[in-house]
Amino acid sequence: MTTQNQAAGQAPVAGAAIARKRPPKTRMDKLLGRPESGVIIAAIMVWVFFATFAPHFFSARVTANVLLAGASLGIIAVGVATLMIAGQFDLSVGSVYGLSAALVVLMVNHGVPGWAALPIIMVFGVVLGTINGLLVTRLEIHSLIITLGALMFYRGVLLAITEGFPIRLKIPDPFMSMLDFEAFGIPGPFFWFIGFAAIFAYVLTRTRFGNWLFATGGSPEAARSMGVPANRVQITAFAVASMLACVAGYVSVARFSSVDALRGTGMELEVVLAVVVGGASLNGGYGSIIGAALGVLIIGMIQQGLILMGISVYWYQAGIGLLLIVAAIVNQYVRKRSIS
Repeated sequence: MTTQNQAAGQAPVAGAAIARKRPPKTRMDKLLGRPESGVIIAAIMVWVFFATFAPHFFSARVTANVLLAGASLGIIAVGVATLMIAGQFDLSVGSVYGLSAALVVLMVNHGVPGWAALPIIMVFGVVLGTINGLLVTRLEIHSLIITLGALMFYRGVLLAITEGFPIRLKIPDPFMSMLDFEAFGIPGPFFWFIGFAAIFAYVLTRTRFGNWLFATGGSPEAARSMGVPANRVQITAFAVASMLACVAGYVSVARFSSVDALRGTGMELEVVLAVVVGGASLNGGYGSIIGAALGVLIIGMIQQGLILMGISVYWYQAGIGLLLIVAAIVNQYVRKRSIS
């Protein structure tokens, strides 16, 4: 007993000695320890590269294309970032995006006003996400399996609805037409992206639910021991991810007035890439909405930059894969640096 007491008394002393030897963190260390630090550097490097080697990269039209390409992807990325911080994945968001767009077209073509179709499709997304969350948390099946099955199911439903051919709005809807605008050269859908990014950045950093998300993603068991309803938090995060995928589908219809059977194919991988490039951990409990937004812009710059440089689009997939590997390595280094 005496030996145990001595050991217990020596532990704080040893810990204090280690703490004294550890150099205090500088302002630069704290800056590099933030989830957004790596993606900010990456965004600057990508921008400088294409500004140097891609003709007309500075033009207003190219900038508008980058923002437009990132709008729908960015809206979905906000939801996926929230879910990944909670420690889960959703591979079905690309199919939900395409299916929701088809349902919006069908509703409007059957007389549902565009302003009414928006809340309906948002509720539809919440229902789909809640089902995914319940299956994952109650049955304790890995989210990759559940959402991979959901991806295939929703894609099959979309193919059945469209029969493999594009479907279009029969007549323009006044409300949806009002959403298709440009202000100061910035396409309207990008404002949706910025709005959702701002809302969820605030939620994650300034609310109790945001704290619950990070705690649940870091360790669900530890979160539960502190009174956090971890299952409910993850179910809510699934619902948010699917809801925002449906909002992105609605925005795409407002922009293009049509949908095809391949709408959103492969989008789930690009979204995960954007979120990981933005500093999110694949293990949960770490990430940033701002970082995810910058990751989306990086993908948009790469798409437009390769086209302007005359590089075959077939290299885009290779570049995206390489970027994901590099991002995972950088994020692991940044996270270890922030912990140490």
